[in-house]
Amino acid sequence: MTRDDELMGRALELARGAQRAGEPPFGALVVAPDGTIVAEATDEVNGQRDFTYHAEVGAVRRACAAVGPDLQGYTLYTTVEPCPMCFTAAWLARISRVVFGCTMAEVTAATGGAQRELTVPARWMNEHSGAPVDLLGGVRDAECLALFGRA
Repeated sequence: MTRDDELMGRALELARGAQRAGEPPFGALVVAPDGTIVAEATDEVNGQRDFTYHAEVGAVRRACAAVGPDLQGYTLYTTVEPCPMCFTAAWLARISRVVFGCTMAEVTAATGGAQRELTVPARWMNEHSGAPVDLLGGVRDAECLALFGRA
């Protein structure tokens, strides 16, 4: 098992906890260059009554609060491909690498559109960003997608 697989495992644990708490099953963490987890978050859209409380945004916010606003060299792990808001938060914080599980298109298909998100592919946003990050998708994707009722 690779380090990416291990860290995605932690993101999956977070997503399962969010699901048990009545939130959408998204988990994210930010990892320092030395491999230390500096921040973790889940979706909190129901609890906060605010659709901007996505896991990735929360993890980036907490990482910035812990180490400062420049996360160059850090990696964001997330169970689902980042939406435009989440990708932008990571990009603005200068996250160097984004690792995700399943795609948003897969989640949309699995939920019949019930999980409402803009399905702009992260690869497209990355290519058009002017300063691309290292982007890796498909890490433990079947497990990530299974959280939405289909593997």
